[in-house]
Amino acid sequence: MAILMGHSVSATLVVAAAQSSTTLWYVTRATALAAYVTLSASVILGMLRTIARRASERVSWRVDELHQFIATLAGVFVLGHLLALKFDSYLPFSLANLLLPINEPYRPTAVVVGVFALYTLVPILLTSWLRRRMRYGVWRAVHYISFVCFVLVTIHGWLAGSDSGEPWMRAIYAGASAMVVFLLLARLFVGSPAPTPQSQSQLLD
Repeated sequence: MAILMGHSVSATLVVAAAQSSTTLWYVTRATALAAYVTLSASVILGMLRTIARRASERVSWRVDELHQFIATLAGVFVLGHLLALKFDSYLPFSLANLLLPINEPYRPTAVVVGVFALYTLVPILLTSWLRRRMRYGVWRAVHYISFVCFVLVTIHGWLAGSDSGEPWMRAIYAGASAMVVFLLLARLFVGSPAPTPQSQSQLLD
């Protein structure tokens, strides 16, 4: 009887571990998708804001707050994605695997690209939160990294994502990439407005 009970407990633990791993797998996929969508939305909104200001259009402060909120939300989803990978027993990711581009246990090239994407995302978020304490030129220079971050995250998701082969996921990648490229071209063709005393004072702050 004791042997049967032991086998029953072992079987229950195995099933529970499998269910936990399955749940974390879904969490990993969901947080990755949410992170990509919010990051793309943040980049697109930031570019729209810049284009509007170059065209001398008035931009509400609410747009700036929304842009920063979406960027922060992307950072939260990235953190959730990393935690899900760390605690998922199916893929043995260590903390070093998540933070350093070495000895990756799953699709090494894709994961290394993801690690470098994380390196670009962190300074972008930090400078966003500290924007009022930084010189405008420094903040602007760091924020140009957002284009590199978007490219790296797109490559990472395309190569590593388990849903990358799905038509709906390809449509998300293609749509976000096409929108960013279109806005980048629009930004290049929209000239900078004539400097005003207010804008000049901002540059000197």
